[in-house]
Amino acid sequence: MTWSATVIGVLIAVVAYTWAGYPLVLWTLSKMIRNRSTRGDCQPSFSIVVAAHNEESRIARKLHDCLTLKYPTDRLEILVGSDGSTDATERIVEEYAARDSRIRLFRNPGRGGKSGVQNLATAQACGDILLFTDAETETRPNLLEQIAEDFADPKVGLVAPVVRFGRFDDPVSKGQSAYWRFEIFLRQLESDLGILATASGAALAVRREVLRPIPLEYGDDCIIPLDVCLQGYRILQDPRCVVSDEMPHSIGGELRTRIRMTTRNWSGILSRPGLLNPFRFPGVAWGVISHKFLRWMTPFFLLALFLANGWLAYDRRMIPLFILQCCFYLAAFVGWRRSLTSPCERVFGYPFAFCLANLGFLLGVLKSMRGERVVVYK
Repeated sequence: MTWSATVIGVLIAVVAYTWAGYPLVLWTLSKMIRNRSTRGDCQPSFSIVVAAHNEESRIARKLHDCLTLKYPTDRLEILVGSDGSTDATERIVEEYAARDSRIRLFRNPGRGGKSGVQNLATAQACGDILLFTDAETETRPNLLEQIAEDFADPKVGLVAPVVRFGRFDDPVSKGQSAYWRFEIFLRQLESDLGILATASGAALAVRREVLRPIPLEYGDDCIIPLDVCLQGYRILQDPRCVVSDEMPHSIGGELRTRIRMTTRNWSGILSRPGLLNPFRFPGVAWGVISHKFLRWMTPFFLLALFLANGWLAYDRRMIPLFILQCCFYLAAFVGWRRSLTSPCERVFGYPFAFCLANLGFLLGVLKSMRGERVVVYK
């Protein structure tokens, strides 16, 4: 019993550190230490890279969004990479390109995946700074001006805008939104401390000279920041730079997104083992392990905790913890059942959203451990 109780204590401590202790330590350190960047007045040239596959319903709005950005026209180009689009995406881009020479279309005849078409477009890019953004992402007019100010600091290799999602009335969607706000909060603290090693694929800006070809099986939001860190540059999340994106509107869509991101990012980080060396990159290694790996391993810790607690359920001291776990998972189950037919109460929606995210982590890690790769996806 002593050994099992120790295991339970360790598991609780690890989960508590991952979701509460690490953020608290970051917050405390950010109040004591702040690795500030130097903003300045500069106007680097920009290449906006948009990877698209069958985006006929969005691409015109995206191009209009890019063309309304406040920046000198002679220092901006817009590259659209079509990944085997079979709808009117390419025709719409060509129509815009005929009216504005800053727009160029690149075709990938077969489905090579997002990373492949990004490599195709960036090989022809002329800008000092490359801004990767998705077709559904909406920007603000002064985005490029703000990013340019950040790159006045020669130590900054990548600038990550803050991604905001729309408002949702369904508590399950609100739970996912709350999870993302927590993620942005952690990234901001890591950015303030100079240990941030991730970004969002919805929008990220990187110096062209530090960009490396993106492996097809890894996401740009994972591997580009890692390569930037390996070269000794800093990643900055600028709270002034805000973009808007769409959150998956279905349970299946959210689960597939979480599985894909976990699979690609787990493998991506392991492909850059140098960043996990605490002697060379102490802050980044600590952040990656605490923020990424321990979070992705949370479902394994929770499963082990539930089984170990169930094994000791005959011990009165362990019964309250076991009941608490059962109530939490029962609430998540009820949240899942109610979400299939109608909006559910917050008390059920939030546990379900947490369990849905962790199910995605679990399946994503298992897929990565089996050597599965995700190259092409919708």
